Amino acid sequence: MTILLNAIYRYPIKGFTPQKLSAIDVLEGKPLPWDRAFAIENGESGFDRSSPAHLSKVHFLMLMKQPELAALKTAFEPETGALTISKDGRQVASGNLFDPASLRDVLDYLATYCNKPLRGAPRLLHADGFSFTDSKTQDVTLINLASVRDISEKAGADLDPLRFRGNFYIEGAKPWQEHDWVGKDITIGGLRFTVRKRTQRCAATNANPATGERDQNIPKLLMTHYDHCDCGIHLMPRQSGPLQTGASLTVL
Repeated sequence: MTILLNAIYRYPIKGFTPQKLSAIDVLEGKPLPWDRAFAIENGESGFDRSSPAHLSKVHFLMLMKQPELAALKTAFEPETGALTISKDGRQVASGNLFDPASLRDVLDYLATYCNKPLRGAPRLLHADGFSFTDSKTQDVTLINLASVRDISEKAGADLDPLRFRGNFYIEGAKPWQEHDWVGKDITIGGLRFTVRKRTQRCAATNANPATGERDQNIPKLLMTHYDHCDCGIHLMPRQSGPLQTGASLTVL
């Protein structure tokens, strides 16, 4: 069966709205351009933009602790840096991610929006060429839509695949076939990737990406039915080049 790249997503601000793309320029050894390029600090993290280093996600606003973030819709224009935040179809704040001084309304809104008090004043974090991924190696992530459908069957609900916040979504593979690729290389659209590991899921997946409500317990469901908490895989790009949806995936 032919396995195809069904969708490409990036998440410009960690924990916030995904951006769907029809094509992307993949960079060797790097996450996708503008993926998790920004984060909102929740209390002093010690992040140094002149010498950026991986930090635990607990230092940032994130769906695991603030599921209500999913109810906000953010739009980012990488050409200009323009950012807008909407809630229930109404714009509530705007600014420019390239100009931190313009973000007072955005940060003030976020400071009072979350259900639990923040640990300090929210602050935008960014460093050129750095991505606030959960993985220290700043991987690209892949989700098999057949696996999500299998989980949905066990959950008795039609789960939105965006709960799993992957970069690549594939169609045509068997459920859980992607786990067999760990330690191997694959090509997508002719570009080579090394499959590093499976993606262990946390409570962030419990948040409904449309409403921001915790309406599932995905880690518990996975452990109950599959004896693991994994869904998806981590990829490291081994080549640079353009990639489009519809590209075929081959296991080497």
